[in-house]
Amino acid sequence: MIFLIKKEVPLMCKELLEAATETNIEKYCVLVERFPSLKSDAVLEYLRDANYFTAPSSFNKHGDWIGGNFDHSRKVTELLLQYTAEEGLHWSREESPYIIGLFHDMCKCDQKKFEMKNGEVVIVSANAIDKRHSEKSIELIEKNIISMTVEEKLCIYYHMGVYGGDEEYQILMKEMISKNPNILFTQMADTVAAKMGI
Repeated sequence: MIFLIKKEVPLMCKELLEAATETNIEKYCVLVERFPSLKSDAVLEYLRDANYFTAPSSFNKHGDWIGGNFDHSRKVTELLLQYTAEEGLHWSREESPYIIGLFHDMCKCDQKKFEMKNGEVVIVSANAIDKRHSEKSIELIEKNIISMTVEEKLCIYYHMGVYGGDEEYQILMKEMISKNPNILFTQMADTVAAKMGI
């Protein structure tokens, strides 16, 4: 279910956000059912408070709806699991594709929000975009959700691929991919999901 942005009643904004939160918490808990640490009360409370279940991915590109960033992250997770099965990918722990896919864009949760304007629910800026992007996501995950493996950090750090970082970043990324091809599959999953509009 995608929660549409345009609504005519002022109170609808809050109600839509609350409904999206509850629906997406259910979807999230089903997805991470085998990993209790990812659905503990503390983690769910943090994700709820961080607007993880309602934040959009962008203003007018992929995931530009209530819960768009969660939908994008869920699709990236599904694609990583698909690649893992099809390509026989090996991860440092079973939950790695879930952690990487679900939380690679945690940094976006506080960048945009929804408000009522002229009778419509619209996306507005909440905070300045943090240019560190991946580093910020890693920090938020480690502080509030779970301690990460080196592999998980590398996959999130380099998930932007050719769209992220300067020349040094690109050189180091190629070197890291040669040592850990899961970085490349993370980039593929993120790109495919975005090109699908999710």
